[in-house]
Amino acid sequence: MKILKNKALWFTLYGIFITLVFLYLLFPSDIAQKRLEDAVNSSDFILKTDTLKPSLPFGFKMKNITLGSSSTANIFFQGDLLDVQFNPVNFFQKKKNIGLSGSAYGGNFSGRFKLDSFSRIYPPQEAKLKFENIDLGKDAFIKTLLGKEITGKAKGNGTYVLGNSAGGNISGTIALFLTGGAYPLVEPFLGLNRIDFDRGEIQARLENGIIKLEKLQISGQQIECFLKGEITLADDFKNSQLNLKGEMIISGRKVKMNITIEGTLANPSLRYI
Repeated sequence: MKILKNKALWFTLYGIFITLVFLYLLFPSDIAQKRLEDAVNSSDFILKTDTLKPSLPFGFKMKNITLGSSSTANIFFQGDLLDVQFNPVNFFQKKKNIGLSGSAYGGNFSGRFKLDSFSRIYPPQEAKLKFENIDLGKDAFIKTLLGKEITGKAKGNGTYVLGNSAGGNISGTIALFLTGGAYPLVEPFLGLNRIDFDRGEIQARLENGIIKLEKLQISGQQIECFLKGEITLADDFKNSQLNLKGEMIISGRKVKMNITIEGTLANPSLRYI
């Protein structure tokens, strides 16, 4: 083909390649890392990362990331690797889109976020996230939210949308699949101190500060549980109000009962028939 013999084409490609190599080698990692941490810290967060390096085609990669709250001691996220990619079209659009992928808690994740601007990264306008093989026992933030430790592996996906109204109502969905874990009970129930499960599934959506739990199914050798209902969110997640109904089957005793769970996440009240 004549085009492959065109010297001008090859010199152009060579020039682009050399430019990219020099940009990669001369990338001001320390300056970029400091500016990123400052931008995140200005949003009531604290971001710490060991290294920040360029990542092809249009992004950067961080290792050993910690994201926490500047007003509390809570750690929201700890990851081994985070790769953030920008769309060149962002420079011509009002909303900014970024893609990300990485590894954390023994698993992997990927997703996309839509921001108002790069100088205002929180709260995002929209988000989509997929994850797999996440070790729940390694995630300290889940323990903080629930007030107790849950173990097992998780995979699934979630979405998030910030409303345009003055109140900025948040809506979202989540599909969560669990395997091989346990959930401790606040107090013994029919001789059980915790619920061990082989698999679990949660399907839920968030509307106007209420989690609509469309499906919660837990299955194990000891117990099977099927629940639906609502969780009214509180400022402190542990104090969110429960209104769940369903049925439970105690496998060893061959007992089947209808159950109602009220109270809060930290102090649930269970009634059964």
